[in-house]
Parts: sequence; structure tokens; C-alpha cells
Amino acid sequence: MALQLREASTEHKGHEDISIMDVNQDEVIRAFERHGVLRMIHGHTHRPATHDLEINGQNAQRIVLGDWYTQGSVLRVQPGNYELSSL
Repeated sequence: MALQLREASTEHKGHEDISIMDVNQDEVIRAFERHGVLRMIHGHTHRPATHDLEINGQNAQRIVLGDWYTQGSVLRVQPGNYELSSL
């Protein structure tokens, strides 16, 4: 059943505009402000990346992990350093 759901999801994504599969930038900014944070790490949008932005005059960062089945991304965290890598 899980395999069938993944296959259906993959087929559906193939027909979607990639821009609607990412997050809404205005909502991202509201989430940063609402929670008083300058870094957000979240699950996949099928577009893994590190996004630098400015929130209320301060540097902020949104790190997006890739999906687990095809992109295999990992976030390595060390003091003062966040590195998004593919496996």
C-alpha cells in the first residue's frame, strides 16, 4: 500500500508546476517573526537548498531538506556551521 501511495505521489508531482510545490515566502517570514527565530530547518519541498533572507533587519536562514527516497540529503550541524549535503 505504501509503495502504491508513493508511486501515485510521484506521478502526481510530475504533472504539477514546481513553483506550487515550494513554500509561500510571505508565510515563511510570518513564521520567523511569530516564533522569534532566525533559522528554520524543515522537511522537503522537492527543492533542497539553503535560503538566506532578512527578517526585520537581521540575517536569517531557511534550510530545506531534500526528500528521503530520491535526494537523500543530510544536514550536518557544528557550532556556527550548517552544511546541507546529498548522500
